[in-house]
Amino acid sequence: MGLPADLFPLLPWDCPPIFSHFDPKAVGKELTAAGITCLLDDSSRDYIRHLAESLHQKVTIVDGTVAFVGGIDPLIEKEEDYDRWDTSAHLFASPLRETTPEKPPHPWHDSHAVIEGPAAADVELNFRQRWNDVVERKNLDKKLLLAEEAPPPAVQPEQRTGPVQIARTIPKHTYKFAPPEGIQSIAEVYAKALDNAQQFIYLENQYFWLRAYSGLDISLIGFDSPEMERNIHELGESLQRGAFMAIVLPDHPNVGRAFTDTGLNRLRDEAPQAVEEGRLHAFTLGTCEQRADGMHYRPVYVHAKVAIIDDVWTTVGSGNLNNRGMRDDVEMNVATLDPRQAFRLRLLLWAEHLGLISDEDMFEVAYYYRRQQKHGRGEEIWQKLTRTLGDPRAGLDMMARQAWDNLRRFQQKQPLVGHLLPYLKAGEARQQGLNFREDDGWLEEAG
Repeated sequence: MGLPADLFPLLPWDCPPIFSHFDPKAVGKELTAAGITCLLDDSSRDYIRHLAESLHQKVTIVDGTVAFVGGIDPLIEKEEDYDRWDTSAHLFASPLRETTPEKPPHPWHDSHAVIEGPAAADVELNFRQRWNDVVERKNLDKKLLLAEEAPPPAVQPEQRTGPVQIARTIPKHTYKFAPPEGIQSIAEVYAKALDNAQQFIYLENQYFWLRAYSGLDISLIGFDSPEMERNIHELGESLQRGAFMAIVLPDHPNVGRAFTDTGLNRLRDEAPQAVEEGRLHAFTLGTCEQRADGMHYRPVYVHAKVAIIDDVWTTVGSGNLNNRGMRDDVEMNVATLDPRQAFRLRLLLWAEHLGLISDEDMFEVAYYYRRQQKHGRGEEIWQKLTRTLGDPRAGLDMMARQAWDNLRRFQQKQPLVGHLLPYLKAGEARQQGLNFREDDGWLEEAG
């Protein structure tokens, strides 16, 4: 990072205990003892813009040349349930991620981007701005201050993608470097990309809230969220233009499932013809395991924040499709305008959800793409996926058929094929005779 040799800076969120998934004070002490310069960032506590503002960026910078941006938290929750680590196989339970034998962590679906070149410096600049803001606000030793601009990378990597944009959400009154109204560039890139959609839109997100969650899972008492109003309107406009769309959501989000259902209702109201013509699909993910007493099922927690439009534009990051991701939490996304990257990301995600690719094959394809090794197993796998899923409309039809077939398998206590299932709102789940519970959805086993 162009930093002093003895400074390894880390900036965890010093979250309030009532909302905490971990103990930041204990983490800070442990990291400091390991020789890491750790500042706990409590910037969200000065002005509470909503009930629980989160410093939600998940970024890492290595030597000023490589940056990681996405949705993955390096975390095992205090309650020992949601371990963020998983593989694309999403096993029902894995000894590699076991915390307590009685309650293995839920499978977890997430995404992260690796960034090289000048865009990595933009990620580092964001870190330096936040770090210096904390140092100055807490009146810490001035030696901890970092240069405002990171030095350019010593060697520029080969250009592999089209234009890359780093986008942020910074709520007002959180950091002094932001303008008084804050920064909402993630909302801006979403709105512009959705407005330009012509053929299809594919989304994965933890939430799809029309209104802002206020602590009670009753959407009618939520606050207005103008950015999400615009996003859903732009989605409706694209569907009215003849585009098709799919969104992958968790069956059991930690909060606000009714808010997501309301968002889907609004979208369906915006484009009723798309619903009638089968151009609008909502999916969730699940997994299963055969045991002595029969087949058992559980949801895969969808934590990814991904958008792919027309196999041209993509974004990956921490920003959720709700008021928090668009305005009220500190977030970062990376957006690219590159058909090759968009096509690759779509095929790998769809192949994973359909069960068409194993963990081992994922590595083979990644190696093929990284090294461009011809005539190997990675190329064979890729060519097969291209033939199967290259046409996005045909691929989406395949996903819809498999999702509803998996629902039938679930109802008949048969093993799932892949992980796709239909996302069912409360009323839809009950119409199917499913045991829907507001806190757990319909796929989570009771008990």
